[in-house]
Amino acid sequence: MIKKIIVALVVVVAVLGLVFATLDNSNNKNTANNTTVTVEQQKIQTNNNTTDNTAEQLISTAEAQKIASNFIEEAGVTAGSPTLTKQDNQMVYIVPIIDNGQNVGEIIIDAETGRNLGGAGGSP
Repeated sequence: MIKKIIVALVVVVAVLGLVFATLDNSNNKNTANNTTVTVEQQKIQTNNNTTDNTAEQLISTAEAQKIASNFIEEAGVTAGSPTLTKQDNQMVYIVPIIDNGQNVGEIIIDAETGRNLGGAGGSP
């Protein structure tokens, strides 16, 4: 009789051990999934920071306008207010050329380097 009780207790302990081991393993899997999500979130955050840092490295609209003005040779013609846009996967300022209140062309300025990329009436 005592042998049966001991065997029953061993079986119960073994079953409980398996149940707890399964639960613990399940928690480890959830932790692994949470870690993956955290890593993905960090990748997203890193990408956002990269985007933000790139935006911080762009020249200002005032700088773009000044650079464009340096390429205007006609008297009385001025550089208008630049517009930041993306062309061919590159951030650029499109600076209108204004003559007597009329837009007569544009100069395209690289928003990162400040280099004149040309445009209608704005070739370096």
